[in-house]
Amino acid sequence: MKKAITNMTLAALSLSLLLCGCSTESTRNPTQTSGTSIPAVSSTPPATSSQNGGGTPVDSLPGSRGTLLALEENDALSISRLKKESEAASGEKGIWTVLVYMCATDLESDQGSATDDLNEMIDATRDCANLRFVVEADGTDEWFNDLCKPKTKQRFVVKGGEIEEVYSGKSTNMGLSSTLSDFLKWSLEKYSSEFMVLDLWNHGGGSITGVCFDENNDFDSLSLKEIDTAIASVFGNMTGRFELIGCDACLMATAEMANMLTPYAKYMLASQNLESGNGWDYTSFAKALKGGASNGGDLGKYICDGYYEACVYTDEEYDATLSVIDLSKTDEFLTAFNSFSKKVYEYAYNNSVTDIIKAGKSSLNFGGNNKTEGYTNMIDAGDFLTLAGASVSEANDEVSAALKALDNCIVYSKNGIDTANASGLCIYYPLSVQGSNELDILKDICISPYYLSLVDLCAYGSSNNGSVDGYEYDSWTGDDTGFWSNGSISGSGYGYWESAEDGINFDAGNSALTYEVTPHLDSEGSYTFKLTDDCLYDLDTVHCNIMMSYWEEGSPEMMLDLGTDDFVDLDWDTGVCKDNFDGSWFTLPDGQPLCVYLVETNYDEDDYYNIYTAPIYLNEEYTNLKIKQSYKDSGMTTEILGAWDGISENGSAARELYQLKAGDIIEPYYDAYDAVTYEYVDYYYGDKYIYDGNSEIGMGFLPDGDYYYSFEIYDYYGNGLYTDFVLFGIEGDELYYYYGDE
Repeated sequence: MKKAITNMTLAALSLSLLLCGCSTESTRNPTQTSGTSIPAVSSTPPATSSQNGGGTPVDSLPGSRGTLLALEENDALSISRLKKESEAASGEKGIWTVLVYMCATDLESDQGSATDDLNEMIDATRDCANLRFVVEADGTDEWFNDLCKPKTKQRFVVKGGEIEEVYSGKSTNMGLSSTLSDFLKWSLEKYSSEFMVLDLWNHGGGSITGVCFDENNDFDSLSLKEIDTAIASVFGNMTGRFELIGCDACLMATAEMANMLTPYAKYMLASQNLESGNGWDYTSFAKALKGGASNGGDLGKYICDGYYEACVYTDEEYDATLSVIDLSKTDEFLTAFNSFSKKVYEYAYNNSVTDIIKAGKSSLNFGGNNKTEGYTNMIDAGDFLTLAGASVSEANDEVSAALKALDNCIVYSKNGIDTANASGLCIYYPLSVQGSNELDILKDICISPYYLSLVDLCAYGSSNNGSVDGYEYDSWTGDDTGFWSNGSISGSGYGYWESAEDGINFDAGNSALTYEVTPHLDSEGSYTFKLTDDCLYDLDTVHCNIMMSYWEEGSPEMMLDLGTDDFVDLDWDTGVCKDNFDGSWFTLPDGQPLCVYLVETNYDEDDYYNIYTAPIYLNEEYTNLKIKQSYKDSGMTTEILGAWDGISENGSAARELYQLKAGDIIEPYYDAYDAVTYEYVDYYYGDKYIYDGNSEIGMGFLPDGDYYYSFEIYDYYGNGLYTDFVLFGIEGDELYYYYGDE
């Protein structure tokens, strides 16, 4: 049961049941399709390398992989890839065949997104004779149309404005490599053409958790290694490569993904950030062919433009990303990136791992990456190259070469104003990791032996407050580690993550920060502290945490968490910090305070803003409000961007940022803690507020009552230093602390 807050300064609030999950619904542009719906047709029985990059061409590789990486004696990167000595069209000349691996999952069962896209495919082929879609649809327990059946594997051919079911059978787990391989083999036998495209349709979670999370099979997903194995198994049956392989999913424009796809395709299309709930506009395929697109790069440009236009229509363009990658340029980038990683690794080991940890944590990142919404650990490759390179002067040439090679990979991209500096590709970096499972995955997909070593070293340094004493230098690059010698790294016991019994705990309370003056209330009534000079370089953030005093009859006093913000006055040169809180907080129009957590700050003078996440119940289902507070010459504005479920326990990112509609019901959510022991007690919710369509959020003075203030002080190693709470009161428009120095 959820508990309602009663007999308190907020209001008398009502009791309701706890419902998990999130209700999401996308708003589609009515001009994108003609409104054609999928017809209900009866089932029919099932029908019984030229040069590509700079790698070494091979006929076969161990471990069913398309790529093997190794270090040469001079520590340069050696790349071996499956390649065809010559290429020819696989089938009908001039025909584009788009294979859509549609793991419909909750995107369909919640809001009908797969049905919408099938209708777009019908519309796209209506007057485009050289385009067809071959779709495998499964992975959901409910459909929004009469043709598709729940928990059933079906295959459709869409052409000439019609959709035909050509196979129906028992549902299979779409998170298995064998399921994808079976679909590819079947499709290539029956529907090969001159231009082949593969589209992996579903949720994405980045390089570690992959794509296509099957709702009917505990949200099992296709890892990058599984995708590699599936395509490698049919590559021998192809006379050429795919023209383009893309992911209509979140967070899959990664260097690890590009490396894995390079043997099999000419171009890759994916998003660095979350995708809009609408996903790609499939009518863009027809627009591209009518516009003269002659290769996968041209096609990708049209899809990028169509996607961005749809984001503009739904007001979701501010953080949009979609990029087209020329996979023939991948090897040049990998080679340069490995050389960069070697120089940075040597610097981190011999000089300062903290410099590189700072670069990783300061890089543009995607997919939440905070305690409230979860972590994907995906950062922008270009930003990391720039920030890490700034600390390593001896790597200037390597940084320049890697940045140039990265830029050469990007054929085209569309970014929003908040992602304008995104480079087009992400890489994995451990912003926060508990347990060693991520390295077990990373070691099979990492793009560089030296980058794997660097990541491992940064994780080791983070767990030891910047010290690398005791770390074995050649853990992942020594002669006996066998980097990818058999499709994965051999050599048991190497590397910090693999040998750490309990994994990495980045918040163990062993902060690198120390006080010169401990937190106290001074004679002026300010809560203040001073850090020692020698630890200021390790200081990452100082935020305040506000709690509200609350009693239930017969129970001890509790504190309701109102979240965190930057109401602090910090002198970064001296380490002196004072509270800067005036009693105002984020409130709904009915006066209820929200619990909000500051998760992102952009200090650009031309676009200074904070991003917050606020846990709520929306229409009786738990989710998070995304709130943006902008500071400009005209003043401060605070508005709701939408609602986002965050990163699930299985690692999938919610694809859509739900746009609130008039009539939606918002109930604030609060965690409760014992006021004496600070132990977690329960969770509570507030009154129902009916959203009226106005996205502005107020900064109102908190209601009369007692509150608690503390500092949350984080070092760059992820360790939190929490001060004691001080009690203050609010009465009218005045804030006063109860205790202070005499």
